[in-house]
Amino acid sequence: MKKLLSILLLSSCATFAQEDFSSPKDSLEYNVFKETVPFWRLEKNWKFSPFDVFSAVSTVGLDLETVVKPGLSFQYGAAFIPSFLQFTVGNSNDQFNWMNGYKVRFESRYSAFRREGLYLSGELAFRHLIISDVTPVGMEGDGFGNFAYFINHEMIYHRFSSHANIKMGFQKIISNKLCVDVFAGMSFRVNNVFTNSDGPSEGVPQFNWNRFDWTLINHHIYGYAMPIVGLRLGIHSPAKADI
Repeated sequence: MKKLLSILLLSSCATFAQEDFSSPKDSLEYNVFKETVPFWRLEKNWKFSPFDVFSAVSTVGLDLETVVKPGLSFQYGAAFIPSFLQFTVGNSNDQFNWMNGYKVRFESRYSAFRREGLYLSGELAFRHLIISDVTPVGMEGDGFGNFAYFINHEMIYHRFSSHANIKMGFQKIISNKLCVDVFAGMSFRVNNVFTNSDGPSEGVPQFNWNRFDWTLINHHIYGYAMPIVGLRLGIHSPAKADI
């Protein structure tokens, strides 16, 4: 009898070890909508986007994906936009004095497809750019766009961008440690420009918009759609068993 119990105990331990440690897939299932699951137990992926540094508006940030139940995960991201990384910032006439900002985003991912790793997602993002630019101000105008002279005046612009993205991607977990995430989709964007800088009295600012065809006219609103592709790399943290 003792021998039989020993065999059963060893078999149970071997099964538990195989399910929780040797398998490359996370065998622990939970549903945060039906049970309280602490953060340390969640399956997580910490990611960064290497190509964001080389984009039109260079950003440095981090994303965290948390699995809330099988086939569904949420991803949160935040990024800083440093002025020293922007190629549109410099001492030339066609560059800004400086440009800083930040970006935040939230993404909901559905991955309960037959092909493992395939997912469909919806994402909301918000970006705020703070831009310093020297704006020529026309003085003593005749009302028809003709001015006696111009003066250069430094102004601060706030450029708000709201994004609604639809993406399809593929995510691969390598050796249960590394995460590779590639995606493509469409981004629908609305930009809004605001400035609270006071220019010279009776002057008419001649706004510059030759960088990326950006229009920096106060209260300018513009919407458009564009395709997006991306790559994120990161560290995978498997789900943990409850103690």
